[in-house]
Amino acid sequence: MKKYNICVIPAYPLENVQLLKDRILIPYVCYRHFGNSLTIVTQKKEDYPYLTYLEGAQLHVLPCSESLSHMEAAASYVAANYTEIDLLFLFGARLEYTELALQYKALRPDGIIYLKLDMNSGWANALPLDHTPYAAFLDACDIISCEARRLQHLICQKWQRTIEYIPNGLYYPLYPSMEDTVYENKDNLILTVGRIGSVQKNSHVLLYAYALSYLRFTTPWDLVMIGSVTPEFQEIYDVFCREFPEIAPHVHLTGSISDKAQLHAYYRRAKIFALTSQMEGGSPNVYAEAAGFGCTILTTDIDCAQDMTDHERLGRIVKDSENIPAYAQALSALCSDQVYLEQNFTAIREYIHHYFDYDHIAERLRLIIEDAASEKEIL
Repeated sequence: MKKYNICVIPAYPLENVQLLKDRILIPYVCYRHFGNSLTIVTQKKEDYPYLTYLEGAQLHVLPCSESLSHMEAAASYVAANYTEIDLLFLFGARLEYTELALQYKALRPDGIIYLKLDMNSGWANALPLDHTPYAAFLDACDIISCEARRLQHLICQKWQRTIEYIPNGLYYPLYPSMEDTVYENKDNLILTVGRIGSVQKNSHVLLYAYALSYLRFTTPWDLVMIGSVTPEFQEIYDVFCREFPEIAPHVHLTGSISDKAQLHAYYRRAKIFALTSQMEGGSPNVYAEAAGFGCTILTTDIDCAQDMTDHERLGRIVKDSENIPAYAQALSALCSDQVYLEQNFTAIREYIHHYFDYDHIAERLRLIIEDAASEKEIL
């Protein structure tokens, strides 16, 4: 089996938290399965303590300056190191990649470019496919994948080319407490994780849906919202606390949690994981995390909702992301059905392990990459 020198280049400077998300974890798990080396190339934005979780991965810091942008420096890196790049991972169907991708293809016609789209249906419909440089960039990519079946069908029809379905999943070695999580130790806790208050997350819908549901609870439930909080949402929350003084003590804004053990402790306690997003780029990493810990999913109808709930067998989908009463009704119905939540604890963990384990996904990617490489040999 061939071992690949793998290089991943984000389209913009990498944040530490992104080291343990799909854009890095997928190439990393490929490296663990069939890689000779893995190099992460980025302009340094901050310190990278999460690099310690990625044994064997190398971080190359680009020498950027006011006169040398991130992507210009990345193109220079590729020009100097193309002989050591067998498999180039790109993240996002971004026009900024055009020069770099075409340059790599000219220098390494035998090399493989894998583009992970990280997009939703709205973005797919807005892409400038008739723009010649952009079309050339997509043509240079040997493998293109997206994170949702719904999106896969849309893009295959629109682009008239093969698009692989590679979901955002779990790298189980990063979750040592996941295997021994038991339902009996869970609390009546509703959890969400993300950028609280960002436009796409629609966090106010969850907050006020919880307030409506609270009036219907037969047993107490708490809501925990983990993540950085925008000033706008902080104002909404402050008003909420004045409007609902009896409910406010049951809503907890934790802020960002970088300590993984602390974050996982919340997943272990939660029974329901709630998202109210208007849209997501691909599939949020928190979906698979929550499901791996046995949380039942309640989500709005984003592209990956059917995949993550297995067509609502393992969770519930609210069609309208702005409909607070509808979301409240679905939430209160879940909270009142402890039998379903307990049964679903086991079912959703089995589902995630079977379809979203990055070790399994890496083996499938190995076959896809080998197939792409063999086509080049034929040509």
